[in-house]
Amino acid sequence: MAFFFKIRDFIRPRLDIVKEIGLEEGFRVLDYGCSPGSYILPVAELIGKSGKIYALDINPAAIEMVRN
Repeated sequence: MAFFFKIRDFIRPRLDIVKEIGLEEGFRVLDYGCSPGSYILPVAELIGKSGKIYALDINPAAIEMVRN
């Protein structure tokens, strides 16, 4: 599955997608079903250090990947 995500991200970078949401500096975001965290870094770039991201996934391995 990680290989599929790399191909997907090459074709349509996650930053391009999260820009469409209208996130701004200081926002608080919940990444529900975070999987390996594909959206974490692009979201962090948009919301800055004053923002906060919460990651939630049923799979403990996914949370560990995000944590790392």
